[in-house]
Amino acid sequence: MGKLKALVGVLVVFGGFFYAWNMIPPYFHRSQFQDELDDIARRASYSSISEDDLKRMVIIKAQTDDLPPLKEDQITVVKGAGTVSISVHYRVHVDMIVYQTDLDFIANSHNKVITG
Repeated sequence: MGKLKALVGVLVVFGGFFYAWNMIPPYFHRSQFQDELDDIARRASYSSISEDDLKRMVIIKAQTDDLPPLKEDQITVVKGAGTVSISVHYRVHVDMIVYQTDLDFIANSHNKVITG
């Protein structure tokens, strides 16, 4: 009976590590992408870059952050007088041995020009 409990315990610990190994990277990449999105919005607030160019920049940054390929319709960019808002909706598929799931992420960034 003691060996069975030990085996179950080892399987539970292994399962926890396996779950974390598969689930942590999408959240880590989301955090990196959010930082990049904030940087893009901050820089775009002070430049005359177009909304289409901003979408292309976001797509390139997503590729470098190991996110799934983005399409332009997944990105919403609103550029006004001294403000920039960027919103990106994407899905990451996580495939484990017996369980598959899709994680939906929304990354938002908003920046206004500081006037003094």
